[in-house]
Amino acid sequence: MKILLVEDEPIAAARLKNLVETVRSDASVDAIEGTAEGAAKRIMEHNFDLIFMDIQLADGLCFDIFEAVDPPCPVIFCTAFDDYAIQAFKANGIEYLLKPVRDQDITRAFERYDGLKKQLSGQTVKPSRDVVNSIDSSGPAKQRFLIRAGNRLFSINVDEVAWFETRGRDIALHTFDGRDFYIDDTLNELERKLETSAFFRINRQRLVAFDAIEDIRIDEGRYQLKLAADPSPVLVSRDRVTDFRQWLDR
Repeated sequence: MKILLVEDEPIAAARLKNLVETVRSDASVDAIEGTAEGAAKRIMEHNFDLIFMDIQLADGLCFDIFEAVDPPCPVIFCTAFDDYAIQAFKANGIEYLLKPVRDQDITRAFERYDGLKKQLSGQTVKPSRDVVNSIDSSGPAKQRFLIRAGNRLFSINVDEVAWFETRGRDIALHTFDGRDFYIDDTLNELERKLETSAFFRINRQRLVAFDAIEDIRIDEGRYQLKLAADPSPVLVSRDRVTDFRQWLDR
């Protein structure tokens, strides 16, 4: 397995190289780059199976690399900052490791990599909850919701919806412009009716739109989301974190 390591601190690069090659016997760190420019050139000229990448490099952020080249393979981000999770998963990221990186972190990252390879090769893997929901759903994904407000009827398009939330026995639909409406569907029904790449059930109370997620913070393994039109952070349930990461990586 050929690996590119993108890290601008020599001591950190040497430590990570040792961890990677110790944890995975068939892994070989073939190149180390400390700048976005150098990494982009290396990616254009060589083929790699996996990239370990720091985010803040000597000449800027690593995301500059992806403006020069398309992500050629999965990327495992290793950083001291938890501010870039959304950008990382949109840039072919499959893991987001916070420094100091430990051997168990590297092990988990390789397990994630192996799982994705099995899925892509068509081998049998346990389907995620979202895959099961998409199989169970019938017909095209829901496109709009009929709303009754007093003696008025009107429709709300799905792309106007930031999230759905359980409030007692009711389900509230919350739009990006801050409006609330109550609908008859349950969250379980909505999971089956909506496009699964666009919405995710982060906990028992909320089903959120991908476009509503403005920021993700990771604190001791808990994922905390900042959503559009909502001043209060919300948590992803611990039992939903793995599926949530897979959903972000679609």
